[in-house]
Amino acid sequence: MDTSTMTNKLTWFALYEVLVVLPPALMLTWVYKYLGGLDLSDNLDNWHPVCMVLGMIFCLFNGAVSFRVLPFEKSTKKKIHAGFNIVGSILVTLGLAAEFVFHQRHGYEHLFSLHSWMGLLTAICYVLQMILSVALFQDFDPTAHLPLRRRYKPLHMALGGLLLLGASLSVLTGITEQAFYSKLQFEGLTSHWVVVNATGLAVCLLLGVTTSILSRRTYSPRAPPQALQTSPRGTWSVPPVGG
Repeated sequence: MDTSTMTNKLTWFALYEVLVVLPPALMLTWVYKYLGGLDLSDNLDNWHPVCMVLGMIFCLFNGAVSFRVLPFEKSTKKKIHAGFNIVGSILVTLGLAAEFVFHQRHGYEHLFSLHSWMGLLTAICYVLQMILSVALFQDFDPTAHLPLRRRYKPLHMALGGLLLLGASLSVLTGITEQAFYSKLQFEGLTSHWVVVNATGLAVCLLLGVTTSILSRRTYSPRAPPQALQTSPRGTWSVPPVGG
């Protein structure tokens, strides 16, 4: 790859990073300015939205796009892709744990809302996808699991796309639920609502841009020459999300 092409791809990825940083930045603003900040006692539940947005939005979306856009060798991009999703899975697990502990501590019911069902299902699929994908697709032994890789890859790609959608919907329903628990509907259009709505719009915009990037064949990584001999289409498909 020539220098100009590499510079161009890195520039676009840097611009994408500005967009992908917006939701967690707005979430941290909301938590610290309006919800009391982060601690392990009274505001333990505030760790939940922060960890979930960092894991399900920042790490998951970065993992998907980095594989498509970064101008590195495929093996390097796979490691970056896996790294984002391993960290994301850890953050999601911590976010769920914080919410369950908080509910248990205060005697609240668990898993009664659409947000909780959607979020838990997405989180479980994300962690399982990450574990299975690292085991199958990382090149600890390039010749291992080849038949299973071929069979699993279409499902892996489909689940990856669904995870991006599920993560976005989980965050959108979550911030709406939290806003109404805070009784913001009685305050009118305050600065509090502006931060809440801006967070939701940032997630929607990020989902749209990410979907556009992943659907463009321009960003499809080319297979190495030896793979082209066995690939009926001659190019790699949409890259895996979650491993």
